Amino acid sequence: MAEVPVAFPSDEVSAEGIASTLRVAGIAARVDRGLHGSWQLPAQGQMTVFVNAKDEARAHKVLGTTAREEAAPGPAIRVVVAVLVGALVLGIVAIAVTLLSR
Repeated sequence: MAEVPVAFPSDEVSAEGIASTLRVAGIAARVDRGLHGSWQLPAQGQMTVFVNAKDEARAHKVLGTTAREEAAPGPAIRVVVAVLVGALVLGIVAIAVTLLSR
């Protein structure tokens, strides 16, 4: 079953509290610690509480939250990515030409 994020607390104690609230309501919840779980980054912004996709609406109702809407990247981002890819290709071609001209 696919999991969906329902909460994004800033610390581990809050994340476990949210997950416990969901479990008491009969919703299986899992806390993902992100890179904080491997001690690579601080907890701030790394915690995510996941539930099964079929329980998403109920979880949001229990927590009093709404689902995040994900928007498609705008045209400015697409232009930036295209420029960066072009610069990468140009750099690789320049390196190849330099190496072959020796």
